[in-house]
Amino acid sequence: MEAVEVNGYTIEPEARLRRADLAGAVLVGANLAGAYLVGANLSCANLAGADLTGASLEGTDLVGANLSHVRLRYAFMEEALLEGANLRRANLIHAKLKRADLSRASLLGANLTGADLKRTDLERAVLSGADLSGTKLGRTNLSGAISDARTVWPEGFDPLAAGVIFE
Repeated sequence: MEAVEVNGYTIEPEARLRRADLAGAVLVGANLAGAYLVGANLSCANLAGADLTGASLEGTDLVGANLSHVRLRYAFMEEALLEGANLRRANLIHAKLKRADLSRASLLGANLTGADLKRTDLERAVLSGADLSGTKLGRTNLSGAISDARTVWPEGFDPLAAGVIFE
């Protein structure tokens, strides 16, 4: 596990970077498992393929960030800002995303099995091919979210009644 130098910060797995300004940082493939990034600014950062398993990202600004193929299993992301973020094929198994803003985010083919999405904003998010089995969707805003026949929904959930658009 190697440290990474970004914007004057040395980032190591399990790093403590509360409120750090890492906007636009390039952290492709970085090992940030267990990192503490609460309230950090990672807007427009490129974290493609990074490992953020178990990371604390509560209230973190990830607006427009590239999180494709990222591992966010068991990550704590309550109230995180992910508007317009690229989470294609991201692994979000059992991630905690209560009250997060994922509006207009791309979750194409993402694995959200068992994730907590209560009160999350998924308005106009792309959910085509995503696996949401076992996901908690209480009071989640899915208005205008885009889905397809490959999207797996929690048992008994009615995506059409929630305002999901099928393409």
